[in-house]
Amino acid sequence: MKRVRLLVDTVACEAVLLEDAAPRTVAALWDRLPIVDRTIQARWSGDAWRTEGNYELLTPDDPVESRADRLSAGDMIYYPGYKSKLLKIAVAYGPAQWLAPFMNPLPVSLIGRIDVNLNAFVERCQRIIFEGPLDVKITRA
Repeated sequence: MKRVRLLVDTVACEAVLLEDAAPRTVAALWDRLPIVDRTIQARWSGDAWRTEGNYELLTPDDPVESRADRLSAGDMIYYPGYKSKLLKIAVAYGPAQWLAPFMNPLPVSLIGRIDVNLNAFVERCQRIIFEGPLDVKITRA
């Protein structure tokens, strides 16, 4: 079972990667680690942030694995938005749904779930909308 460690500002947590549900996406993420970036509030999507940088984990022709609709705190997703040129890793810190600016749902792949220190992660991330981007580091656990 593959696991990642997320360090958001000073809060460390861990997530299990959902290899069975999204094997190609998880393998590509695993090969890409570590990721050092900043969080950007996903303004249309609810309580979630996305990476500032783009991460091409799959090709434009690959289907979205393990499609997620509604997200809960701790859900980790990959958004392969080739049309918008947004290829993002994102994490929900509360109720969320990945949406385009006009509230159209977008296809995302559920790739992991935070299962260690979720409450501290949620508490810290709830301030992003007011305080701005935070440093984030995602590494193999």
